[in-house]
Amino acid sequence: MSALYRIRQFVQATGAWRQPVEADEVERYLPSAAVALFRAMPAYDRRHALKVLHTLQAQGHTDADLMAAALLHDVGKTVGCRHPLRLGHRVMVVLLRAWAPGVLERISRDGAEGWREPFYVQRHHAALGAELARRAGCTPRTVNLIESHESAPEEISDPLGRVLQAVDSVS
Repeated sequence: MSALYRIRQFVQATGAWRQPVEADEVERYLPSAAVALFRAMPAYDRRHALKVLHTLQAQGHTDADLMAAALLHDVGKTVGCRHPLRLGHRVMVVLLRAWAPGVLERISRDGAEGWREPFYVQRHHAALGAELARRAGCTPRTVNLIESHESAPEEISDPLGRVLQAVDSVS
């Protein structure tokens, strides 16, 4: 992804708190405990999730598991973490990926604590979010779609997982 795209994504995220969330859409696709997870996410993550959902709908997708995964695919970045991934960390991740990927790799290893924990969360948010979704009563397929959305495309067995990944990468 280009730096210009990432800058646009950051600007959209900083204004997300001003945008309303469509509660009916969320409740249509998520069990009540999962709705609580969605609501616990920061406004910019909720806005991004809804953008992914709307893009999938515009493409003609109607699968309920895919829609639920769209809404919760990034829940592991912030919900249930001692040191959640904040907007500033996200900027640092983008910069480190571009200029010092080895540093990002080292600071996000398993067992990262303290100031390194948000980088661990970024690296493992798909698995963390999948576990949250499972505990909140989402279907096994929704959980799988969330868990695989950051995997290499050839490692994603469900075709809808590749669809979610593609839409997420441009939303």
